[in-house]
Amino acid sequence: MTRRPLKGVFPLMPFVLKKNQELDLEGLKSNVKAYEEAGFDGFVAFGCMGEFYASNFEEFKKVVDTAVVASSKLACVFGTTFHNTRETVERTKYAQDAGADGVMTGVPYLIPCTEEAALEHYRSVNEVADEIQIMAYNNPHSFRFNVTVELWDKLMELDRIKAVKESNGDVGHRTRVVSHISKRINVFAGGENWLLGDSLVGGNSIVAVVGPGVPGATRKFFDACMRRDLDTAIPFHIKFSEIYDEQTAQNEVGWEKACAELGGFKAGPPRSPYAPLDPGIRKRLAARLEGLKQMAEARPIMAKSR
Repeated sequence: MTRRPLKGVFPLMPFVLKKNQELDLEGLKSNVKAYEEAGFDGFVAFGCMGEFYASNFEEFKKVVDTAVVASSKLACVFGTTFHNTRETVERTKYAQDAGADGVMTGVPYLIPCTEEAALEHYRSVNEVADEIQIMAYNNPHSFRFNVTVELWDKLMELDRIKAVKESNGDVGHRTRVVSHISKRINVFAGGENWLLGDSLVGGNSIVAVVGPGVPGATRKFFDACMRRDLDTAIPFHIKFSEIYDEQTAQNEVGWEKACAELGGFKAGPPRSPYAPLDPGIRKRLAARLEGLKQMAEARPIMAKSR
């Protein structure tokens, strides 16, 4: 089976739920089709804001099966981060057999890993990834572990690791890692606020957080970064960075779901006990998204970068 490459603009996919907390698989299917129409290259489901921790294995399988069947153009990536390696491996095997293009995998996070444990974890996932591609996920804030340049020298020996979502916000770390690995590994900025800096030192992709809210603005910003068109990219960078002001660890899932819904996609409530976004913050988010939309519409349409 040919797997689509992990490169380009991959927005987050919400964990789409009904008001009664059950899966909304029809909503998921409509999102996949709408993401294709928006010109995205793929999507990532079951990230941190995609509530990877909230699904049981049966729900995970239903989401994977539904999204893979619904997708005709997009690279489908599913987060398989879990509390232990065994569960991560099982979810990776299932996604591979279902026809997914990639899995996004961080380290087990309840008890912080040592470097040796993290490397062994990725080796175990790599062993079962015969065809599927691995997107490593570095998120020290959530996982209490940081993938350093030195560890990357070992990870790059694993043949199925083809990409990384880098969500360490330290500028020095990002510069060292992206410049060190980007000739061999596709580097996804973990949000719009990091894309410009990454692109200047070799980054070539993004897991778009705001992307579901403003697909056109995200694509134009990405294309400008890839062309190193700073006159276009810098104003977008400033606006995208500002939009994160009211996102916190406590509301990020509700924030992401509100962003998707304001962009016309299906999301539903966060899985309890977490709450939907505060109405006042949602109103301000809507205004900022509208500003980005207008900004994108005022820019000339350029050829799509790959």
